[in-house]
Amino acid sequence: MAGIVYALSFGPTFAGVCLLYLPVLLAILGIFGSMVRRFTMQKVEVIKNLGGIAEETLTAIKVVASFGREDRELKKFASFARRTQRVAKKSTFMMSFMVGIMKFAIFGFYAYSFYMGSLFVEGKTINSKTGEPYNQKDVLSVLIALITGFVGLIAALPNIQSLLAAKTLGALIF
Repeated sequence: MAGIVYALSFGPTFAGVCLLYLPVLLAILGIFGSMVRRFTMQKVEVIKNLGGIAEETLTAIKVVASFGREDRELKKFASFARRTQRVAKKSTFMMSFMVGIMKFAIFGFYAYSFYMGSLFVEGKTINSKTGEPYNQKDVLSVLIALITGFVGLIAALPNIQSLLAAKTLGALIF
């Protein structure tokens, strides 16, 4: 956050224009959070079902072993195990996909910021802090400060994912 504050104090106009991209990043974070919640619920439900089936199957195998029906119970268990595996793979794929989207959005921010910076420098837009036109030093200083501030937000992504998963699971338990 300190980087964002520094950027706003060093080149407020350019920093403000760059921060117009922030809603895109926040929207992606919001979508990511809802996906974490949804996939956590799916995984919990499937694992709960698999646990029940495992217990039931093992008990049934003991009971029906004398009747030669253990193959049916093993097939039933294998079916639920495959379903659990599909949900886990889908969840992993979607989480990886969202991380890729987030990284794409970050590179989009770089492209947007450098483009806007070039317009500020070429158009000789006045920096309200210094009273002089923006130059490459001002643009890079603001961009590095914003990137430093955004890195803190991005670094929190795995923690946010864990908190959302814990909150979802806590609601189920308590």
